[in-house]
Amino acid sequence: MLIVESDPAAVELFLSTGKLSCPSCAGVLRPWGWARERAVREAGQEERLSVRRSRCSACARSHVLLPDRCLLRRRDSVSTIVSALVTKAKKQASAVIATELGVPFDTVRRWLRRFAACAEELRVGLWAMAHALDPELEPIVAQGAPFADAVEALGVAMRAAGRRLGPRPGFRWASVLTGGRLLANTSCTFRAP
Repeated sequence: MLIVESDPAAVELFLSTGKLSCPSCAGVLRPWGWARERAVREAGQEERLSVRRSRCSACARSHVLLPDRCLLRRRDSVSTIVSALVTKAKKQASAVIATELGVPFDTVRRWLRRFAACAEELRVGLWAMAHALDPELEPIVAQGAPFADAVEALGVAMRAAGRRLGPRPGFRWASVLTGGRLLANTSCTFRAP
């Protein structure tokens, strides 16, 4: 899986001109059909997305090209999920967050639990990534709560990426920086690219 722009025309252009590299071997990715259609929910609206697949011309592995507005195995957009994380870091109750975002309470609770379970791993990886993107970044002061520290690290890394690599709308840098695995439900949640 590879995180790409949300604009399908841009993805097609990158594929046809060989500007996307294989995450496995750095070979050139070429168009190779479509993955299963998926639903993405954002701001109370649900949209069906056709997700592009690619195949490496060197190693022949196929990769799903997930738009940067999505996270791996999550129905809700990255903007919705990161909004929930930021609000929780400000000590808001899960039920209030769910109501404000128009998302089921159980869904929000699962996001928050998953993020809390890997907060330290995310904090360390995102701090390192932020400093790699901006070597002149001042030392980051911990807030004392693992959840809040991880959210702060995510924000700092997204701002550093925006300054160094250019802006992306919403919280889409969160998807790019974590490889779509911000809330992955596997034992290895975060791998710095």
